[in-house]
Amino acid sequence: MKNKDELLLEEETMEKEEEEEEINLDEFAKIKLSKTYQFEGKEITELDLSKLSEITGLEILSINRMLRKRGNIDTSPEYTMEFAFYAAMKASKLPLEFFYGLSMKDSMSVKTRVNYFLVY
Repeated sequence: MKNKDELLLEEETMEKEEEEEEINLDEFAKIKLSKTYQFEGKEITELDLSKLSEITGLEILSINRMLRKRGNIDTSPEYTMEFAFYAAMKASKLPLEFFYGLSMKDSMSVKTRVNYFLVY
């Protein structure tokens, strides 16, 4: 049976491990792109999606309306690439056309980050 000191030490160790596992969402929202993109005269090497937290419910409804108008009838549209691009567009202030030109790898990075943000 463990004594009080052993239990306290075990609890402190568990707390430290949990702190180390926590992900800084602001850092996680920054995506280092796999290559440099030229867009509207600018070189873009990184995306900052930290403003995802500022998207309002009204804006989400607007995104869903746009998706329906474009024929997207998924039962969970918020997990689609198209939704991720619209959300990233709002968060980064880059036009949708920029996201349509991303490589598959960078597109999946955007989708993963937006989905992760929604879940956590």
